[in-house]
Amino acid sequence: MWSIDEIADRAADGIADANAALRDENAVRGLDHLDETELHTVLEAAFLHADLGVLREHPFPSPPKRRPKASERERCDLVLLPDPDTTLGDPVKTRAERDDAAQTLFASQAERLVTPADLDPGDAFWIEIKSTGQFVARDDVPSANSRYTTELVRAPARDIRKLAREPMAVHAAVAVVLFAADEPTARHDLGIAVHRWLDDALPIRSPAIRVTAIDDRIGNSVAAIALVPIRHDPG
Repeated sequence: MWSIDEIADRAADGIADANAALRDENAVRGLDHLDETELHTVLEAAFLHADLGVLREHPFPSPPKRRPKASERERCDLVLLPDPDTTLGDPVKTRAERDDAAQTLFASQAERLVTPADLDPGDAFWIEIKSTGQFVARDDVPSANSRYTTELVRAPARDIRKLAREPMAVHAAVAVVLFAADEPTARHDLGIAVHRWLDDALPIRSPAIRVTAIDDRIGNSVAAIALVPIRHDPG
């Protein structure tokens, strides 16, 4: 249903389009100045342009043992749906609606009062996003990123574990957006990160990596997108 390569292609197209838009605006700051939340917007626009449905900061689907408050539920950065008109099922919300209806005069019709959805959570594509740069701007002063290794290796590892804990997020990946000096550096450093995750026995499959040029403002001339699929073992 979902192609890792196609999703990576769409993400790379979005980065290229956003870079071109900043160039047309004669923007002083480039894509590598954006924080992760702002990059969510860039990638969301790319997937919407590809006629996919996109949900941002959507609750994970696995039902907890107790009924949580909305603010207590862990959320996923982006969830992709086959088209913009598709609605996504939410087992936690469904159970809450059923329980609420069962406590009213409409208890006999509780099941009919539950809001229907088009798509099971196991058929959506769940994406956590992490970004880092070889060079960063601190107070608009370019410098080498002292947190580069941590942001490239450890931060995505946490999201890999997070997605692996969600049995209903069958199709899932961590998207690492890496800004680097050049393509060889980006591919080398992403390769090192992948080997670290495999050495730590994290449940991943081979990533799809795309590299696109960006305007160099602080030392980064490329943006690399590594879409790292999560491996959910049966059972």
